[in-house]
Amino acid sequence: MFQNSLQVLKIALALGVLACFISLILTRLLLWLLPKWGLLDKPDFARHIHTRTVPRGGGLGMLLAFVGVTAIYFGVFHKGQSAPILMLKLMAPLGILLPLGILDDRYGLRPRTKFLFQILAAGLAWHFGFRMSGCFGITFPVWLGFFFTIFWIVAFINAFNMIDGVDGLAAGVGIISATCMGTVALLNHNYALAILLIVFAFSLLGFLYFNWHPARLFMGDTGSMFIGYVLATAGLRLNAQTVSVASIGIPLLACGIPVLDICLAVWRRIMGAPTPKAALEAPVPGDAPPEPVKNSILSRFARLAARLGTADQSHIHHRLLRHFQNNQRKTTLNIYAMAFCLGVVGIVCFLIPNNNIALALLIILGTFSFILNRLAFIELWNSTEKIYHDFQSPRTGIIISYALNPIWDLLCIAGAYLIAARSVPIGSGAFLRYLLILMGILCCSRSYRVFWNFAVSDDYFRLGVTLIFGFLLARTSDYLFHFQTVDRLHSYAAGIAVSLILLERLFFHYFRNAQIRRHANTTTDTATPVVTALIGVTPMARLYRNLLSTDIERAANENIAGLIVEDRHFLHSYCFGIKVLGAIDNLKDIVAENHINKLVITRNLAASHLQTIIQFSQSHGIPLTELSCREVPVSSIPHSSEPPKGENEGSPFN
Repeated sequence: MFQNSLQVLKIALALGVLACFISLILTRLLLWLLPKWGLLDKPDFARHIHTRTVPRGGGLGMLLAFVGVTAIYFGVFHKGQSAPILMLKLMAPLGILLPLGILDDRYGLRPRTKFLFQILAAGLAWHFGFRMSGCFGITFPVWLGFFFTIFWIVAFINAFNMIDGVDGLAAGVGIISATCMGTVALLNHNYALAILLIVFAFSLLGFLYFNWHPARLFMGDTGSMFIGYVLATAGLRLNAQTVSVASIGIPLLACGIPVLDICLAVWRRIMGAPTPKAALEAPVPGDAPPEPVKNSILSRFARLAARLGTADQSHIHHRLLRHFQNNQRKTTLNIYAMAFCLGVVGIVCFLIPNNNIALALLIILGTFSFILNRLAFIELWNSTEKIYHDFQSPRTGIIISYALNPIWDLLCIAGAYLIAARSVPIGSGAFLRYLLILMGILCCSRSYRVFWNFAVSDDYFRLGVTLIFGFLLARTSDYLFHFQTVDRLHSYAAGIAVSLILLERLFFHYFRNAQIRRHANTTTDTATPVVTALIGVTPMARLYRNLLSTDIERAANENIAGLIVEDRHFLHSYCFGIKVLGAIDNLKDIVAENHINKLVITRNLAASHLQTIIQFSQSHGIPLTELSCREVPVSSIPHSSEPPKGENEGSPFN
């Protein structure tokens, strides 16, 4: 029917301009009608940021414009063909979502009610052929495809519902997503889908004129569910008709911001992460104690379901709003820029040939990882802390030491030998012998009796020596069994296995410390951060650093700038992983250069140096404390709950 892509683009733009004009007229009419129908959004500071009553339900205008122009397109260009039937199948689920959205905008429905009707609409779309039959070259069974289709459509509907929290955000992101997906469809010669997506984008553009900040009306659930549904079904068609193993990643990238936002919201609510709203609802001292929490499976599931349906103010747009001091235009434009970049990455992934599928997957995973690393600091922080608290329990230590670590070690050793052998087979008998020797050495040593959640440096060193000794025994066994081994097989395997096993033991501690530093850098607390200098190179300095890392509240607001020493031989070095800033003689310059506002003495100082430090701290108003440990006889400890005067003074736990 269409001769080339240019002709399709001209038709799509003509229909798009018509859709935009109709959307403008209908939205202007709704601006007058919606208040008469009682569709008003009143300020609710727990969920919304607007401070005045605004009409909502304006998404009805862009929906009608899209449906009308789509009917014109099918009536003119697809007479007597099956495309009109496809159009009816596409629009049929909107017959469920449209009244659902209007009722919710008027009366406010329960989340579970909306969720059930969204599932019903998604099931109807699956029945009419909008299905996820497979991805990444894997074909799904019918029942699994049904499950993924329902999940996909419902997730997209709620994703756009969640980001509709700033003027012009959901409509603008929808335009960018539709344009990117329409570009891919056009390049893939899927002309009907490309035209529909361009018409859809122009319909949103007509509404955006009235929704730009300061918004004159909101789209409401009527509009956000419509946007999510159209883009979800378009993504399914794109996945089914795109000849690419990574085709499922294209709609995910095109709608990357809403997808990331709903993933972070579910992650945050499952982990029970505190949010600004939760902080406002925290119990006040003096209130009656809360009722005991039931821990049955049904009770836990009910609490989880309640958390998933609870609104908060930790969405991506809320975080950027706080960053830009409630400037909605800057927030919206920055999210537009991120959405556009993700969409461009999606188009690039489509252009990558199928024989470079690994490159496409690497780009997709790398892009989402980068965005998560930048935006998900709240979820990463709370998840790390929740895991870390469980990680500290003896039961978790037993599971790690006696179950997870042996399995990981076995996989690392086996994989190391397979990689080291490359294409040269080493024989199943020799391979099994190596595994038995190394796992036997590890089991006979105390490696699996160490609680790695409470390990010290000696444990890591002993584990490395044990592994090297095991590989030497494996090499010796080749002489005993007269086996001609591959050149440097054991050396390569030892290097790979020892590195992976030690990295696994060290990873969690490093990851947690990294999250503490990130949390300190991104905290929204307005209090002046504490910059501490430790005076003296002793194990007490390391103890202070370790205690600080375990005190969550202090770790987010206090940073150790470095060490101040008496002996100048320590200058220009690092001790206990802490930089030496200088000598006590240069105390004034060190404090000024590093903006230090707290001093902690960690060793016994000479009287002259101690007097100098005390006088300096008093004259400059800098707090001065001393960290010390004492061994006190039990009989001399007072019976009161208060610690003795001076006990643990300067400890991060105080």
